[in-house]
Amino acid sequence: MEILAAVACAALLWWFLTGVIFFLDGLHKRTHLWSLGAATLVATCSLIGLMLASRSATVGSAYAAFAFTLLIWGWQEMLFLMGGVAGPSRQSCPPNASERQRFTLATRAVIYHELALLGGGLLLLAFTWGAVNHVGGYTYLVLWIMRLSAKLNLFFGVRNTYSHFLPPHMAYLGTYFRQTNSIGKFFTVSVALATAAAVTVWVAIGNARLSAFETTGMVLVATLLTLAVLEHLFLIAPRSVEALWSPALGHRAEAASPNLKS
Repeated sequence: MEILAAVACAALLWWFLTGVIFFLDGLHKRTHLWSLGAATLVATCSLIGLMLASRSATVGSAYAAFAFTLLIWGWQEMLFLMGGVAGPSRQSCPPNASERQRFTLATRAVIYHELALLGGGLLLLAFTWGAVNHVGGYTYLVLWIMRLSAKLNLFFGVRNTYSHFLPPHMAYLGTYFRQTNSIGKFFTVSVALATAAAVTVWVAIGNARLSAFETTGMVLVATLLTLAVLEHLFLIAPRSVEALWSPALGHRAEAASPNLKS
């Protein structure tokens, strides 16, 4: 039962917080300052809560560390999608840009966000240094690696870019996405590695003699990694999956997808 409870908790938190972010960044820009202010307060409290939870190796502290880390990550995603922390360039990709130019411009469009994610990870590490509970650190690491992988796959090309999910003031980012029917080598390798990592953790959970705390922590992280693999598969699914968050997406879910390029 503790495994099923942890899987359900991780999946529901992932789905709910993603929906909240979609909903808030889809509101009028005049609401973003209030949303970011509230999210900053939540993130600050979550960082303190994570520090305290990391000192304890109990089932409750595993759940707490996981949830607090997701809230911190969600705040960073809101900063990005609401235009607070993105990059020095906010220009669309020129139609005739070479691959090198496209990569350089794409990097300039998101580099501040990438540095903020790195800084957030270092801050989290500093707050939990020497702790007995590492669930928060592993959770952040999975989020960071798999988010970077998703961004690179959007750049190299996938079937479903979901660019219509971007708020209007960030629509220029969608010009750096490539939509294609083919499955690229980077996608194959990145998903294969992530899947292998997820399977390895699940096998370890099944075979190792773990305490209740260790089992809960590992299941939470393994479920998040499995969901991240699923998110990658959404990028090549025959049909888009915005229905999962349709109540939060509003008018953006109704936008038509651009034509596919082979």
